[in-house]
Amino acid sequence: MPETIMSWNIEWFDRLFDDHNEPILDDPEKKKRNDAIAEVLGHIDPALVGVVEGPASTIANPTGTVDCLRNFAAHYGLNLTEALLGYRSKGVQEIAVWFDPNRATAVWNPGGTQGSTVDPPFDGEFRIDTDEDRADEIHSFYRPPLEADVTVGGQSFKLIVCHNKSKGIQNAGDLLNWDRENRTNRRMLFGQSTWIRRRVDQCLQGGHQVVVMGDINDGAGMDWHEFEHAKSSVELIMGDLFEPDGLLRHQLGRPRWVRSKGEWRPASTSFRDLITGDYVRVLIDFILTLNGIALEAGSHAVWNPWQFPSLTGPISQALKDSSDHHPVTIRLD
Repeated sequence: MPETIMSWNIEWFDRLFDDHNEPILDDPEKKKRNDAIAEVLGHIDPALVGVVEGPASTIANPTGTVDCLRNFAAHYGLNLTEALLGYRSKGVQEIAVWFDPNRATAVWNPGGTQGSTVDPPFDGEFRIDTDEDRADEIHSFYRPPLEADVTVGGQSFKLIVCHNKSKGIQNAGDLLNWDRENRTNRRMLFGQSTWIRRRVDQCLQGGHQVVVMGDINDGAGMDWHEFEHAKSSVELIMGDLFEPDGLLRHQLGRPRWVRSKGEWRPASTSFRDLITGDYVRVLIDFILTLNGIALEAGSHAVWNPWQFPSLTGPISQALKDSSDHHPVTIRLD
């Protein structure tokens, strides 16, 4: 039986829980968002969700992420009654796997070699020259990707859920500094994506199928600076055209720029253009799969209610109210 897996950046999900890891229901706006998130999850009914911006765990509350997700599922009667956390984030947003134990299994199994700079665990430091100055830069993840051994619908694979460096410019007060920060962010993205690709290659060498999902914060053709490197960060993760058996595929193909709308199609979120002030819809959330993963034909979807009028009724409003990112799903055959 086909099963759905989902990648979803649930905007500041941590803010929707109280100190007892329960969903907040006495604040109208937070209850509205919690209800909308539950509506989306209930409508799509995934067997497994890669959660980005999940509720936090702390030293004082090390099981907070898992407890929050379990309690949310229990309150709303969702099938996603189990959750998994890997390395903790340096902030208050976590990466987690949330799943239905009757349809999926997930076990944290991080790769990498302790002490290595070319093959470190994702909570370590990775060295690579991303600006061709013959000196390696040190790269790290603010939210280390979660690596898990997963079985869904009879298929077993290595799952990597990531939240890569944002290209958003926060501190530049003029265009010169904006350009400098843009280049710095892209180099960090390239370092992180190369690191993820090396882990994918290790999984391939071990004979495993691989799925990479999450908020990669980049997309093909979105940024002029990517042409300096001839590819985007997403394409780095996807792999080498000269090694086609190791390519990760995006089942929807390359996103298309629609000039008349000022947006990419499909798009999983939007941002405000620094120059024009307009909102631009972009595709930065992905599920990438190896050819060995059997998929239901035509099942890859980006649940964007602004672009797909067929999403009507309560689900359309819930998708608008729940998060600033829209879920991405595929169905395993």
